[in-house]
Amino acid sequence: MKRFLQRLLGDDADNDKTRRPEGMRRLEIEPFSHGLVRIPALDFFGPHAASSNGQYHLIWQDRNPEGTIGGHRYEGHGTWSLLTDSGALLAKGRLERPQDGHVADDGTFILSDWMFGDGLKARLLAFGVDGRKLLEREFSANMASSGLSDDGRFAICQTANAPGSPDSCRYFLLDLEKGEEITSWEQETGWADGYEFDSVNERIYLSKEGKDRVAYGFDGKMVDREGWQRTRIAAGDLGVIRSVLEGVGHSLTHDLRTAIFAGLDVVAESDDIWSQAKALRLRGEMHEQAGEVDEAIASYEQALAIDPQVGVSRRLGKLQRSTSPVSKKARTAKVSRFEKQAERLGIEHEVVMLEQGLNKEWRMQPSGAMTAVEVAALEHYRAEGWEGVAAEDGLILTLIKAASFKPLADRNADTFVEALYAQNVAFVEDRFDPARMIDCISKSTRSQIEANWRVIAATAGDTPAFYPAVRREHVLGLYESLGTRRLAQIAEIFATAPYDLRAGWPDLTLWKETTVRFIEVKAPGDSMHAKQARLISTLLLPLGFDVALAEIRPL
Repeated sequence: MKRFLQRLLGDDADNDKTRRPEGMRRLEIEPFSHGLVRIPALDFFGPHAASSNGQYHLIWQDRNPEGTIGGHRYEGHGTWSLLTDSGALLAKGRLERPQDGHVADDGTFILSDWMFGDGLKARLLAFGVDGRKLLEREFSANMASSGLSDDGRFAICQTANAPGSPDSCRYFLLDLEKGEEITSWEQETGWADGYEFDSVNERIYLSKEGKDRVAYGFDGKMVDREGWQRTRIAAGDLGVIRSVLEGVGHSLTHDLRTAIFAGLDVVAESDDIWSQAKALRLRGEMHEQAGEVDEAIASYEQALAIDPQVGVSRRLGKLQRSTSPVSKKARTAKVSRFEKQAERLGIEHEVVMLEQGLNKEWRMQPSGAMTAVEVAALEHYRAEGWEGVAAEDGLILTLIKAASFKPLADRNADTFVEALYAQNVAFVEDRFDPARMIDCISKSTRSQIEANWRVIAATAGDTPAFYPAVRREHVLGLYESLGTRRLAQIAEIFATAPYDLRAGWPDLTLWKETTVRFIEVKAPGDSMHAKQARLISTLLLPLGFDVALAEIRPL
């Protein structure tokens, strides 16, 4: 590669000089993934773009010719070359950090330059077939993508988010023949994966994988905006739905309302819990605006049960007070927000009184040391006869891992159990069938757990490498209380979404004989999170576990 770049460029960085080497073999291009190619005749491996008619090839490298400096840097220009299909060099040059090249059927080509140094900046450059610069447009934002018309007349580029910059999150349409910008517009349709030009009718089509194309005129205005909005509403696009609602205000028609509710139903059936909560919030807002108070309350409550931080607690409280008899208002006011959150989730609410110290530290006994609120709460429950640990997900994930193998290999000692269940590992020998692991749990024994615990704890001493609060007695104690059947049930649900269900486990895991409890501890100023609500409603409650929210109050 170094010999090729030095032979191609030498010490000359002049874009306007061209030469046509004689006797060069016809280009043989071997494609690889991510747009990379190998060109054996040129000893080249790197990014490449070809014209649609196959006559021109553009190659570039985001590194210096010596190949010693690449990526983010402050010096060391990258290189580019334009070649014919026979391998003749038509033009060559250097840019600071060349990226995302495209070449047209007439040899016109564009490159994005990510530029040296720090900060949000980039530029788009266009060149003729002889390497003559046609246009250069600098932006105070990073470049996301670009496209070029097959006839070489027009180019488009998309910028990334750059707070405070007029170039942030916009599309820019450029006329390369005139060497000027035609227009620009905001990224209303989101990020595009590809572009198609209709130069005759002056339209450009933005495409995104899995979504319909969106057409814009060369004036920057969307073609058939209403049709696009209908399509996106039907697909449950919350951004478009909210934008449409803000635009129509109180003049929402019956047909549009029906279409939006149908789109929100699509979101409610998705696996994205945050989107589900946002969809229910939007539904509640629509009901509230229409004066449908009971329906609005129901939607807000469902949203909060999914994501307690969805942002409608105060609005819900106001609506509930407006529908409550006077005799109930005083009683409602005394209910804490934690009690309300517990009620929405369908779990117990408990008040634990602790002594508060500085820096968010607490203690149960006046003679005890100040510590984290979860540890102090654990002492409260231990005083009531419970065994347990304040380890969130650490204990249950460690136990699932220890019970899933007979035996656990040393090479998997520090592999996260969610990666094993998702088969998100590098080597084939580490890809285990989740069904077999669950079956192993159902047939596991105490001696198996003890043996695998020694493997898991080997790299960190008495605890797993990633969960220092978890110890041998915790793993064995929970295993004995849960039993193999209930542990296998937990693993079976966990296996359906290992990366989603690895987080959100309650702060405390408690056990007493065959009874197991999960306690989420909340100090003043805390709140439930969506992952916690999902874990409780998706896994713990369906399996019949005793779950509680412990509200910590100062003595």
